[in-house]
Amino acid sequence: MKCEVVRDLLPSYIDGLTSSVTNEEIEKHLDGCVTCRQYYREMREKNFGMPEGLPNQDGTYPVSGQRERDHRILRKFRRIRLKWIAITCAAVAVVISVLFWISSLWIKLPYEQVQVEAEIQEPEMDVIEFDDGTSQTMRTAGVRVEEKAGTYGFNYVDCRYRRMMIDGSERAVTFINCQMTVGDYIFRHEPVKSGTGAVYVQKSVDNKDFENTDMIFYLDKGIEQIENVSEDEALKLIDDYGTLLWEDGSTD
Repeated sequence: MKCEVVRDLLPSYIDGLTSSVTNEEIEKHLDGCVTCRQYYREMREKNFGMPEGLPNQDGTYPVSGQRERDHRILRKFRRIRLKWIAITCAAVAVVISVLFWISSLWIKLPYEQVQVEAEIQEPEMDVIEFDDGTSQTMRTAGVRVEEKAGTYGFNYVDCRYRRMMIDGSERAVTFINCQMTVGDYIFRHEPVKSGTGAVYVQKSVDNKDFENTDMIFYLDKGIEQIENVSEDEALKLIDDYGTLLWEDGSTD
């Protein structure tokens, strides 16, 4: 048997996969070829971690060598399994984190994307009836925000209020900003179909000043701080990011 053939068969021989006849030929060659015998020992020790000694005639190894071989194979299998378990857990964690992020993070939409109309809703008395037969009357008021056909939809309207001096007069001003989650922005950010008239009533309030709003501005940015900044800073936010939607009952 040629050296090249023996070297090709050595991996199967070491694993005990060759027949008894092939084993005899390989062992006969190894007994007479110093180069192949050394190659066999290096392969066995470095690549397979096998102990010294040839397999038995039936293809099995001595008890100590067979046990060590089985242990090494089992340890290798366990390492591979743990690796894939770790990869799977990491992938699941990433997916869960991404889903949580896109469902909990809100995006403030610029007016150009929504182009809504807004006005102060007249106070209404609503009667809420409960299953036990009782009822409760609630007085509601707020900002009526309506989408226009052909503009982009949204999930939520942030609504803020403050009194401030505008053009030399104290005005009661309401600020709004339409928002949507990252997930909806990515997957559902579609134009509103023609004829859509979704109406949102925001801020059921008892604050009488809110009902007496003189102006409504849409703010692209800064709505979360508009109630707390100085008047000069508020005016700058209006100049930079504001769009007048309504004033004293007339739409701009």
